[in-house]
Amino acid sequence: MSLAPGRWRAPGTAPVAALGWSPCLSTFRLRKGHRSGSEGPLSKVGRVGYVRAPMEAHLFEEMARTEDHHWWFRGRRNIIEAVLRQHLPPASGRRILDVGCGTGGNLTLLQRFGQVVGLEGSADALALCRRRLGPDFPLHQGHIPEDLPPGPFDVVTAFDVLEHIPDAEGALRGIRSVLAPGGLLVLTVPAFGFLWSEHDEVHHHQRRYTVDMLTAQLSAAGLRPLWSSYFNSLLFPPIAAVRLLQRLLPKQGKNELRSDVEVTRGSSLTNQVLEALFSSERHVVPRVSLPFGVSLIAVVAPEAGS
Repeated sequence: MSLAPGRWRAPGTAPVAALGWSPCLSTFRLRKGHRSGSEGPLSKVGRVGYVRAPMEAHLFEEMARTEDHHWWFRGRRNIIEAVLRQHLPPASGRRILDVGCGTGGNLTLLQRFGQVVGLEGSADALALCRRRLGPDFPLHQGHIPEDLPPGPFDVVTAFDVLEHIPDAEGALRGIRSVLAPGGLLVLTVPAFGFLWSEHDEVHHHQRRYTVDMLTAQLSAAGLRPLWSSYFNSLLFPPIAAVRLLQRLLPKQGKNELRSDVEVTRGSSLTNQVLEALFSSERHVVPRVSLPFGVSLIAVVAPEAGS
């Protein structure tokens, strides 16, 4: 990933100089014309209603190739680990369910905290996950809430999963149903609708979240946040500035959409610098609720009596 000046293009816009951070700032592209609310566009299919297509196989292949060393995946794992260490009491025999486990990049981390089961809806992702972890790792193919493995689980994790699901409240109610008494849900979601970009389009996101929006969905499902914080806050100002700037650019045709991971690969040195910058928040986030960031993390419990 070079820091040399470059040019990049948001879909439907003219090329724009990236101010010397072309590969990094290309992560922050915004599709011109998208409204600034938290809800993403939905696809209408006949009389069925509004549905979302599954992620394409090539995105999972890209994830499997990069999530062990790409700065964003490594930085997010470092923050997740710090939050888990801060908020999970010491325990033996803890049962953990990771919903939307993808290609398995977080499962090895979660094994440090208990006995882990993975649930994933994509057969392509699950095959890559089995290749990583071996045939004996407990993995299930299915969706939430209808295919949740039988509980109870002491911890359920959902890392960048909820934004993919049209009926997020139904999914959360399903998760609540498999939580053990005193159990916790730990989740991450992308933050702020005005940061909507190509990455959201490519990954078929339904929405980006604010704390209030997430809290409302949790409450409707009989859950409450014990603690929450935005994160990836150090990079928030340039991300927000570039994406807002893109709204002012003229529309000049449609380009191929790409995932952030595909456009932020580069030199080992740059990867290390970005990982260090992102990961530095692990010293703050578990103890403090940051007021803004590109993502949102929460530790959640069932409402009393629900």
